[in-house]
Amino acid sequence: MIGTAELARADSHPRCMKAWGTLGRLPTFTPAPCLTPPAEPRTLAPLHSAYDGQTIRAKVRAARVYAHQQSALDAPFSAIRHSQWEAGQVETTQAPARASASAGGLGLVSNATSGTQADSVASGPVREKLKINRAAQRIKRMRTAVGHAARLLHFDAHSELSAQRWNKKFLTLTYRDRDGWRPGHFSKFRDALRQWCKRRKVKCRFVWVAELQERGAIHYHVVVWLPKGKFLPFADAKGWWPHGATNIKTAQSPISYIAKYASKTTADSVHGYPRGARMHGAGGLDPESRRHIRYWQAPFWVRDALSGRADIRKVQGGYMNKFTGEFLPSPWRVCIGPDGEPWAYRVDQTETIQ
Repeated sequence: MIGTAELARADSHPRCMKAWGTLGRLPTFTPAPCLTPPAEPRTLAPLHSAYDGQTIRAKVRAARVYAHQQSALDAPFSAIRHSQWEAGQVETTQAPARASASAGGLGLVSNATSGTQADSVASGPVREKLKINRAAQRIKRMRTAVGHAARLLHFDAHSELSAQRWNKKFLTLTYRDRDGWRPGHFSKFRDALRQWCKRRKVKCRFVWVAELQERGAIHYHVVVWLPKGKFLPFADAKGWWPHGATNIKTAQSPISYIAKYASKTTADSVHGYPRGARMHGAGGLDPESRRHIRYWQAPFWVRDALSGRADIRKVQGGYMNKFTGEFLPSPWRVCIGPDGEPWAYRVDQTETIQ
């Protein structure tokens, strides 16, 4: 047998090398050396340093925020100017820009004026006194608080690992008499509900809305989140609500269910509520959820000026971020008109139109 070493020596023999060449073995090729040396990489100097870039971006953001604030503050007056232009009360050569928000969305009603100067209108937005609609503001706060509270409680309940399935119960508390409402009735029911949940080691989560019936009596709608296996008793049978009848149903969509009843109340029906009666409430919210609701209940110009993580608190003269202590002065001032109703006007307004 011929080993590997013998085959290697035979392969390196000159005759074998010649034979391999005739069989088509390609000769080895060595490339020629490169005569041109490689170019060194060029580094371009930055136009500005990293610190300058951060400063420029911060200034751009501040300018953008300031522009949005001014646009939001001028939006109600621009809307009034546009409505007057459509009604033919103001003659201008160019149509004014359409405002992004109306005064009605702020709970404000513009005061009807006449004899507006054309040159003052052409120079800038019309500055007028706005009547504060307190009933519309109350309805707006109620709908905002109820919608966000129901969504946050629903999310918080389904985030618990100890209970994967939940019973969403919808309670209705009615009065036997038309004028049976008294202060403290619902508070006693709320305390009894909390004690019942505490004895069963269940976090008490609920949101409620007060509504007026056609006969003029007030009644309450309550949504309660309970884990599977916990059954809520009837409030009238347990003595929690001795003022009338109660009803319990299973709510498949608790958020939309309670929001529907919150939307039934209008600004005209607010005056029918008994004096001192609350219109809505919630229980079981953590501090972060309460901060979230306070943020969305603040005016839009405050939300634009402060970040979404701010803890907005209403203080004298404006609003404040509790986390940082930043104070945002209000551009509005309130006065009492001859009719005894509150009116609002801008502080940068040099002259109010009577």
